[in-house]
Amino acid sequence: MRFLFVPLRPLISPAFIALVNAAILIPMVLTIIDVMKSVNRHVDTHEPVTITSTIALIMIGWGVALEERAVIRRRFGVTGRSDEAWQVHIDEMCHEYGVAQLVLGLFAEIAVAMISLPDRIVNTVGYEYSLLTLAVVLIAIGALIQARHVFALISALWRHRRGGETAS
Repeated sequence: MRFLFVPLRPLISPAFIALVNAAILIPMVLTIIDVMKSVNRHVDTHEPVTITSTIALIMIGWGVALEERAVIRRRFGVTGRSDEAWQVHIDEMCHEYGVAQLVLGLFAEIAVAMISLPDRIVNTVGYEYSLLTLAVVLIAIGALIQARHVFALISALWRHRRGGETAS
């Protein structure tokens, strides 16, 4: 059954993960800019809430995928190879950065979800822009962490390849 996953193995490589991190980082940065402009102009909150919620959901999903790299590697049958110690190091790195994205995305989602609730449940009248700002700050922290993870993966890959070992 594991042979079915062979074509998917590159999806767990540090280079691919760094590429996906960078691809997700772009809309994160665009969200920060766009939503902060909306907050400063005090425009209707519907679109900024939708944008922020969507990016938070992407952060949550990608965070879960990152933190489970070790499980995915086992499922893909990519364990026990000659570079296993290095792969475990990458697994641990992805786990830590994944948890950060997951938690920051969850809290950003909570902040904007409160705006969407009816005022009879949670009265956020007058606090919408503060909650949006909080969500954007959490996304900005996530973006910084995401950028750092890209550099950490590239650095680890570069050091690994300089050491003469084969990377996955």
